[in-house]
Amino acid sequence: MRKVVILGAGMAGMACARTLLRRGCRPLLIAPGHDVASRGETLSFRASPYLESLGWSGLLDAETAIACQGRYSLWGRAALRRDTFHQESGWHIDRQRLEQRMAESLDADGVERLSSEARRLSRSPTHVAVDLADGSSIEAEFVVDCSGRSAVTSGSEAQLRRLDKLVACYGIFDLEDEAEAVPATLVEAVATGWWYMSVMPRDRILLGFFTDSDLLPAGLRRDMNLWAHMASQTSAVSARLTSLGIDAATCAQLQFAPASTVTLSKLMDDRIVRAGDAASALDPLGANGLATALWSGIQAAGSATGLLAQDCTAFRQYERQFLEGIASYLVTQRAIYASEHRFPDAPFWRQRNGTSLEGI
Repeated sequence: MRKVVILGAGMAGMACARTLLRRGCRPLLIAPGHDVASRGETLSFRASPYLESLGWSGLLDAETAIACQGRYSLWGRAALRRDTFHQESGWHIDRQRLEQRMAESLDADGVERLSSEARRLSRSPTHVAVDLADGSSIEAEFVVDCSGRSAVTSGSEAQLRRLDKLVACYGIFDLEDEAEAVPATLVEAVATGWWYMSVMPRDRILLGFFTDSDLLPAGLRRDMNLWAHMASQTSAVSARLTSLGIDAATCAQLQFAPASTVTLSKLMDDRIVRAGDAASALDPLGANGLATALWSGIQAAGSATGLLAQDCTAFRQYERQFLEGIASYLVTQRAIYASEHRFPDAPFWRQRNGTSLEGI
């Protein structure tokens, strides 16, 4: 029987594996073989101590990351300004490439990885049985679930609560040789949601639009002219696209991804500890999702090693800090959305500004 099995090989799962290995526990990492979608994201400066503790600071190089020079927004008023909610520095990263580097590091460490998908978990007083997609089963003393929003352990016992229907649709564009893009994030609120634009490593730009799934225009997935028309109705985003010589209609393919806020009230159920999006997934507007994923993976590893020694002190501290962080984030998110009051009758904004946090 395995001591610890980790489900999921994103940032949380790999941070957990690396930490367990450094504490003398050799885990088994189980994740599907497919790669994550190639997309740009912002990695907060808050991730620095976690990367350093994992020995991964050197993975942030020209191939994986660009130092961020701030965030600008057109939000709450019709004038562009430097964002007062996000003055910290960080990096614009190519998440797919950075995670490839992390996986290579774990391979070099000799961390065992099984390419499969967990379908069902069965608990007993002494172990957890993980049933896999190929019909086989693996037993472990503890399971750390880092399998993301579709976590196999998010059943009825976990008291999952979904707060909205936010989805992201985005495209990636290559910059022309002569284009000079300042590595800053741009966010712009519109009646139907908000736009996000950032520089990616290797001279690329990510353009994303966030709205509720039931507000997405019909046919958007295949209609690049509709996508370009939506972008043209913005102010700062449209101007930046024009200045960089980008025609949104030339997007090769729009990608779609869930971005809603989903919270859980506890992080452990009978020998199963959760981390990353499997613990709680957040609207990216005000979150430090990737830094939180790294931190929670490290904390989950510390919890698992403590639980193996029948000491739940580390887990209790991890759960308390995680849930306090979620509560603080929800208050911040509410304040950010409440600061945009130009579209009071738009369904997207009525949903954001009418949700109660009571009981979450």
